[in-house]
Amino acid sequence: MYVPEIFEGEARGRLRKLYHHIRTTMHVPIVNYLFRVLAHYPSFLTYAWEVSRPNLLSLSFERACDELRAITLPESVELQLPAFVTQRDLRGAASILPVFHYVNPKLLLLATAWYEALSERPIHGRTNTEDIYVPPGIPATFPKQVPLVRYETAPPHLQHLLKHIVDTHRAFGPASDYRALAHYPTFLSGAWTEIQPQIHATWYREAADQLLHKAQGLAHTLPHPLPLSPTRLQKTLSEREVASALGIIAMFQRLLPNLILDVALMTRLQTQPVQKGWWNNPFRG
Repeated sequence: MYVPEIFEGEARGRLRKLYHHIRTTMHVPIVNYLFRVLAHYPSFLTYAWEVSRPNLLSLSFERACDELRAITLPESVELQLPAFVTQRDLRGAASILPVFHYVNPKLLLLATAWYEALSERPIHGRTNTEDIYVPPGIPATFPKQVPLVRYETAPPHLQHLLKHIVDTHRAFGPASDYRALAHYPTFLSGAWTEIQPQIHATWYREAADQLLHKAQGLAHTLPHPLPLSPTRLQKTLSEREVASALGIIAMFQRLLPNLILDVALMTRLQTQPVQKGWWNNPFRG
């Protein structure tokens, strides 16, 4: 087992309700890995989520995430899926890649804002600025749900592939992206064959650093204050809970730039025609 998490089907009571709000506020049909791990600290997750919602439901947040999505891959990066990738798996991957293309920048910006605030670099919000409210809800263009493969019960060949991905990224468990794509194993296997060499390239490391640096700057341009400081949290949470949450957030903050780049690479690998403009932000306005 990797880092413990609480899957959507396991959530009960208040956590189940919170998961519903996370899905609709993030505008995606999935509760991502970051929240499933932090669910083991429900008091922290509930508070952090509630104080973050004003920013998450703002057009300014959507536009800031668009800046992170604007990352471009070098033209020199040449990729081609192996012949064993099936059309069924190509179609399946094409249906869910837009979800992660959309949500990963949002997760990076949110995790970075949390990390900055918890590191005593306050997110003050902009003063005297009116922002446009973006109502919660999941776009009809996204699938109704994104099922995830569980590592513990996956067939041995998928376990081996997921472990290889985790180890290559020096991560702490299979991200939702890979768990979802594991339902389309020929695509995931073929895509990973092409992506893995890029992870060690200079351009990849520099792009990941640029994404993190940009997210740090954007976090301090959010429209609403983020009252998430260790001093405030320690009034209701133990020091252990605060330290554990900060460690988890730091892990995800470092992983998410890689996920953004991997999804961009997998998108380039798509050889079948896709609907024009599928990559556009449905909430850009």
